[in-house]
This record gives sequence, C-alpha cells and structure tokens, in this order.
Amino acid sequence: MAMRTALRVAVRVAVRAAVLLLAAAPLRAQDGAGVPLAGAQRATRDELTARVASLEAQLARDGGAGRVRDQLAATRARLAQGDFKVGDRFILTYRLERVGVDTIGVRDSLRVSLGGLPDTRLAGVLRSELDAHLEAHVARYLRTYAVRASLLTRVAVIGAVRNPGYYYVPPDRPLSDLVMVAGGPGQDARLADLEVRRDGKLRLRDKDTRRAVKDGRTLEELDIQSGDEVRVPERRGGVNLGLVMQGVLVVSSLFFAGLQFLQWYYSRQDG
Repeated sequence: MAMRTALRVAVRVAVRAAVLLLAAAPLRAQDGAGVPLAGAQRATRDELTARVASLEAQLARDGGAGRVRDQLAATRARLAQGDFKVGDRFILTYRLERVGVDTIGVRDSLRVSLGGLPDTRLAGVLRSELDAHLEAHVARYLRTYAVRASLLTRVAVIGAVRNPGYYYVPPDRPLSDLVMVAGGPGQDARLADLEVRRDGKLRLRDKDTRRAVKDGRTLEELDIQSGDEVRVPERRGGVNLGLVMQGVLVVSSLFFAGLQFLQWYYSRQDG
C-alpha cells in the first residue's frame, strides 16, 4: 500500500510539473525602465537657471538622489556648453539682397558658415538663443537683413525598417513619422514595441512610445535629441507549443515507464 501511495504522489507531482512548464513557456522577461515623457529643448537661459536652483534646493532638502544629481549636472552642462554638437543642422531662411533658404551644418569647433560672411561659433548657445545669435552675427556686417533658423534633429532609425540610417527631421514632427521617413516598416517589424535609446541606454520603452504614438507626441515633446536612436524591433519566433508538447509527452512517457517498471519490480520482491 505504501508503495502504491508513493507512486500516486509521484504521478501527481509529474502532472503538476508538466502543467507549470506549459504555463511558463510563453512568458518573456522585459528589461529596462520607462522614462517620463518630458521635453524642454527650447528652454531659455532664465528657465534653465531656475531649474538649477530648484534641483539644488531639492538636493539640500532630500539629501540628493542619483537621478536628481544627474539632472543637475546635465542642466549645468547645458548652460555652460550650449545645445549644439558637431553634425547638427538647421534650415536658415534669410533675406539679404534676396530671399533664400539654406541648410546649415555645424562643423568642427562648432562653427557655421552663413553665405559669404565670416564663420560664427555656437559654443554655449542654447536652441532658444539661436535666432538672436545669428541676427547679432549678421548685424555686424549688414544693415538690412532678416534671419530665421528652423532646427533639425539628427535621429538614427534602425532595426526593422526598409532604409535604416540617420535622418534629419524637424523636432515638431510626430514620433510615428520616423518609421515612414526610413522607408516604412519591414516585413517583421513590431511597431508597437518602438524603443528610444541614448548613448546605449534605454530612454523610452515600448509602453511609453505606444502612448506617445497614440497621443501624436512630437520629438521635441519627448525630448528626443540629436544622436538618439529609434529602434524598431523584429518579431522573434514565439514558443513552438507543438514542440513543447512533444517534449513533455516524451518525458512523461519515460517517467511513467520508469514508475511502471519500479512497480513491477517491487511487486515481484513482495511476492
């Protein structure tokens, strides 16, 4: 009797283990953490200075979390170094002797060329200060002029798109447009799982980008900056339930065969 009870318990344990295996097979782990949707790309110097003061007060009051310290360091660096990097571009609309439109690129040493005028540097210049900076530069050489700059954001669109690469797009363009700029989604694209990374670190995960696409949020609203990567993941092969079932059946058959052999063996010993 004790032997039969032990066999029944073993069978129940095996069945429960098989059920748990099937239930757990489709599960997938997710890594990374969502980043709050925010954007202050056109913040003025006064606004950034006030932001620094607020973060400093928060550090003094709460003792300072790592995230607050990172934000404070980034804001201070922005005030000191400006917003522009080598490779950035903007569209310049000007009226000198004639009305014209040109795409201006930021070169080494953060220099830009405006027509036949001497170069000017954008070191320490914020996005919100670009028009005023360019106007002041042109005013040194010309009396009659009009200058207006429209910023472009250089974004890498990679993954399951037809034409992956770097693209310059206006910051007021919706996030959903980036996939079409890169030629549209590939055959195995998972558009619902868009990710945004900066310096290799996850900045916006799939749940954030889904909400952003639904709400029509723009690159500027999401604080997507030049150099960021927008990745469209590919569909991965899901768990083949047929193969899992076959494996479970094989293991179960071997297990029950072993139990039957043990039952036959001990019944002979008892006899």
